[in-house]
Amino acid sequence: MRLTAAMFILLVSPRPTLGQVPGANLAVETKVTAVSMHGDTAYVTYVLSNNASSAERMFRFMVDAPAAPVYLSLPTPAGGWTSGKMFGERSVARWAALGQRMLPGEESPALTQRAIGLPGVVISWVRGYTPPSDVIPSDTLPLEDPPSVTDSTVGVDDFPLIRTASTFITRLDSLLDLTCGTSLAWITSSTVCTSLGAKLDLASQKLSQADTAGAEQQLQSFLSELEAQHGVGLPVTDNAYWLLKANAEYIIAQI
Repeated sequence: MRLTAAMFILLVSPRPTLGQVPGANLAVETKVTAVSMHGDTAYVTYVLSNNASSAERMFRFMVDAPAAPVYLSLPTPAGGWTSGKMFGERSVARWAALGQRMLPGEESPALTQRAIGLPGVVISWVRGYTPPSDVIPSDTLPLEDPPSVTDSTVGVDDFPLIRTASTFITRLDSLLDLTCGTSLAWITSSTVCTSLGAKLDLASQKLSQADTAGAEQQLQSFLSELEAQHGVGLPVTDNAYWLLKANAEYIIAQI
């Protein structure tokens, strides 16, 4: 049933290191702080931390959006941030910090996107601010688009063409493989990965036998283990926790 992470690793560019090129002289941690489903709409919230070792302030954060956003939050105060849903012809969720916001050592307010679809793994980009040499220092928008630091995070995918509990479990199993794979390593214990995968296999088996109660029981067990293994010093990171939790809860609601 499972896919390997090899397909995904081809999509993600190597991360630039500090000092490589203008616009990429920063280390930003993207924290996924909440993911939830309300009907067929996914909500994903991020908080960004610009590491004190960064040589640039963070200017833009952008997330690939296979499912086009229907809403992007805009932090206060007004004029401190901008947002947009396109980058050229590409569908994205993007925010830009203006003025002197997101200096090294600073953290962003919550940034939330909402889209019709299911939480998935997508590419993200952050870029530092590099003021052009021929404009006054008070300018806040660069005239060029310097390279960005590429990473991966939780975003929103379109719904699969076939929308059944069985296809959703197969998709969740594939997401589990991605989070356990070396390209992401969002779950750092192979034992936990194996145990979670076994529960999804059993849930799929129960569905094939028309035992919806049994399938739901296995998914609830999946959620319980996910919760027990998530936290400081535990193998399930925030990204994996919110991604898998939201998808499992959605499947239970469909059953």
